[in-house]
Amino acid sequence: MNKVFVSSDLHFGHANIIRYCGRPFKSASQMNTELVRRWNSRVSREDTVYFLGDFAMGPSVDADFIVAMLQSLNGKLFIVMGNHDQPNKKHKQLGLRHTILSYELGHINMLNDIYELTYEGTSFVMCHYPMNDWNGKFHGTVHLHGHRHNCPSDSRARESAKNKRYDVGVDMYGGPVQLTGDLRYLNDPKGWKE
Repeated sequence: MNKVFVSSDLHFGHANIIRYCGRPFKSASQMNTELVRRWNSRVSREDTVYFLGDFAMGPSVDADFIVAMLQSLNGKLFIVMGNHDQPNKKHKQLGLRHTILSYELGHINMLNDIYELTYEGTSFVMCHYPMNDWNGKFHGTVHLHGHRHNCPSDSRARESAKNKRYDVGVDMYGGPVQLTGDLRYLNDPKGWKE
């Protein structure tokens, strides 16, 4: 049976994110390779991944780099844009949406900035940014987001989970996390440990 995963904030090509978030890598190249390995060890070609923004960034990240990274990942991707996925005039980058549309990558679908999904009897609201209020919050709907780069030991992460709001970023789970109606994988973040 095909599985569904969520993730965000890979930051392919972004050397400074290693230091900012305490990622266990010596270089952006090593990080890129390990991110792909971790992704593909969890996600099969037939699985679905909802990616909630900030795919790649940095002065050397061009359209060819983005396409190479996208094509190296297993699964059917559904993408909500993040703040670092936007066009960047300084580095002459056209942004993630433009790149995906220009290269006609058929296994990738662009979603609205806020996307709602019901899966295994649980309703989810997905957005790159964390929200204090979301549709269905008081009726059991779970909010999934990125952007914060929490780590599992962060008190903000524990407080958010208690309120049915989860940072699904790679810094929380070390790769895509499987989505289930009972939230069992979301409630077990391991960070970069495997």
